[in-house]
Amino acid sequence: MDQLTSVDKSILIRELCEAVQDIVFFKNPDGEYLFANRAFEHLYGYTFEQIQGKSDFDFLTKAEAEFFAARDIEALNAGKQTVSEAWQVNELTGDRECYQTIKSPVFSGGGRLMGLLGVVKNITRQKNAEEILRATVPRE
Repeated sequence: MDQLTSVDKSILIRELCEAVQDIVFFKNPDGEYLFANRAFEHLYGYTFEQIQGKSDFDFLTKAEAEFFAARDIEALNAGKQTVSEAWQVNELTGDRECYQTIKSPVFSGGGRLMGLLGVVKNITRQKNAEEILRATVPRE
């Protein structure tokens, strides 16, 4: 198989991130978005072009941006993958949904911090099912 060029690799990575239903994003160490897939766009109602080079503080409420910035710092300080859950409003649908976010610091081969990779899964159905189960199962 021929070696992939850097352009081919970039296209492949973008296509892989678009193929999954989960939200995928990448921020630089300063919290500015360098990548976000269409699932991200559907949650927030902004195109990637509108958020590229911006931080959460540029398009979320102050409270939301502070929450996400704190989770970013936790992941970066941990130096490894972290997992969190949060309820938020989908800007396009107005629905309150629960999201599980996995954030992973990304380091170069030389150990330099390149940024933060985030993968976000909508777990609203799971949380709702758990609530129904808790309400229907008798407690001892």
